[in-house]
Amino acid sequence: MNPENFLLIDASSPISVCAGIFGENAHTWIRFSEEKSAALEGVFSATQKICDADVPADVSGFLFCEGPGSILGIRIAAAAIRARLALDCARRATARPVFAYQSLHLAAHLILRAFPQEKNFVVIAESRMNAWNILRVENGVPAENFSEIKTAETPVLATEKIFVLPHRRTLPTPLENAAPCPVFEMLKNDPAVFADVPELLHDCGNAPDAINTSDVNSYARWTPERHRGAEN
Repeated sequence: MNPENFLLIDASSPISVCAGIFGENAHTWIRFSEEKSAALEGVFSATQKICDADVPADVSGFLFCEGPGSILGIRIAAAAIRARLALDCARRATARPVFAYQSLHLAAHLILRAFPQEKNFVVIAESRMNAWNILRVENGVPAENFSEIKTAETPVLATEKIFVLPHRRTLPTPLENAAPCPVFEMLKNDPAVFADVPELLHDCGNAPDAINTSDVNSYARWTPERHRGAEN
């Protein structure tokens, strides 16, 4: 799969949004932008900055980060892409393809390409409250799936090589020595990662959306009984 002239939107980070348009054979960027702002503003300002007279009049398709990461940010990006697809449909235009990738797998491959001496490590990113998403890489091969661990469980990672994605939350003590993984900066310097590692991408049709490891039943829910009890 060659995403030449595709627009990439990644709003999975809790601290910034990036957007870019791929150049020839998807080995270069025509334009790339990272916005250090909330997703609601960042998705559109980052996209606007790369869409000017120097870029093609229209893109051939979209690359979209489905997570894990900021659910709100990811769904804002998904909504923007769906709106564009809806306009295409209303104009009876050919539907543009949308391919999704996962943030931790992208980070793992960027690390492997930037630091070929690293073969065994863990990539970690903040998840919901008191939880972290992790992806293990063994002998240079990322695991098929990422998982979630509680902050209280992070001591099991203390002896491992750890790379951590940009985060808002303070790292727990066992992760304090984790190496930073500035994934958007690394992506800016290595646009060919998707062309060279096509297994990063999968076709999500016209329904881009966020993935989530958390069981919906595991979240605390509002109950009227709790508040009635507080009033008595």
